[in-house]
Amino acid sequence: MHTETLKPARGLRVRDPLRDRHLHHDGEPVTLDGYWRRRLRDGDVERVRSQPARPQAKRDEE
Repeated sequence: MHTETLKPARGLRVRDPLRDRHLHHDGEPVTLDGYWRRRLRDGDVERVRSQPARPQAKRDEE
């Protein structure tokens, strides 16, 4: 099983059964087992897409 960052769907609170607390609204890494796959299928959680790195501004070096 692999790990993926998931967050609750808008307006929902989803309990993490291993940590015995709710999944953070910004997302947390979880092991994709049957429980989390069902939550994804049912639309209770969403995958967190990583933001592409911004290119750094070029500095003129003289």
